[in-house]
Amino acid sequence: MLPWLETTCRALWERVESGRLGHAPLIHGPRGIGKRVLGDWLAQLLLCTRPGESGACGSCQSCRLFEGGTHPDWFKVEIPEDKQGIGVDQVRDLIERLQLTASLGGNRVGLMPQADAMNRNAANALLKTLEEPPSGAWLILLSEQPARLSATIRSRCQQLALRAPAREVAEPWLAESFPEASEADREAVLELGGGAPLAALEMLESGGLETGLSLLDDLLEGRPHAEVLERWQVDPAASWTWIARWLAVIMARASGAGGWQPPDRHLPERIDRRELARLWQMALDGHREAERGVVRQDLLLGRWLLEWEAAQPARK
Repeated sequence: MLPWLETTCRALWERVESGRLGHAPLIHGPRGIGKRVLGDWLAQLLLCTRPGESGACGSCQSCRLFEGGTHPDWFKVEIPEDKQGIGVDQVRDLIERLQLTASLGGNRVGLMPQADAMNRNAANALLKTLEEPPSGAWLILLSEQPARLSATIRSRCQQLALRAPAREVAEPWLAESFPEASEADREAVLELGGGAPLAALEMLESGGLETGLSLLDDLLEGRPHAEVLERWQVDPAASWTWIARWLAVIMARASGAGGWQPPDRHLPERIDRRELARLWQMALDGHREAERGVVRQDLLLGRWLLEWEAAQPARK
């Protein structure tokens, strides 16, 4: 188990052991904090026939089937590859499965890793099950943006918020997980990942930090638009993510909060803070549109780049 989740795991085990775990736990927190790891751990605990104080036993038939991905009472609902969200038919199918008698005679558990991706009809279909859950059935919801879930759904769930761990926990874990990275790079990815260790590790493993620094240079050096947009359009969603990350760093410094700054680069300091906030929101909106598959990302990125340049006093 990830070290920063151990206390949470103990608390969840105590709820399960005492019968105080709600039938619809909603685990929410930023990307890269370990929500899926915790959701899987809890699901295996609920299905295990010989659980102990450390969680599922790992050796009973139920645990072996779970770890092999073939447990008949374990159901996951994820966004289909050809869709942008979770539809009502998927939710109805999950509800039907949770209402069946358990194949192994124990509990039934559903997991929705991106619960905030349900459309309105899907969310409405889920409500009755949340209000009147079948006996012996649990539905674990995970979310990066719980505010996108209706207030009614949130009120029917037992919420558990995860936050970024302290640096004295995250830094040693990251150093052990990716020892070939320099201390400076580890510091950078933790800062840019909002302190989320798994997001930081992903940046190191994928080479994402180099991509991000290259995009920052595009912003700082005023390179030709055609050249910049050609690079950004290779992966628009990733480009928007990096734009938003760098703007968050720039906003923190513009507000006087100080904080981390990328080495060997000078961030702009005289851009109006309201303008920075607007550009940051545009980046978040652009990322959402990219995730939805909006085709003309070149127009959205090009417009943002023009407004970024216009916002800087030296270039007006």
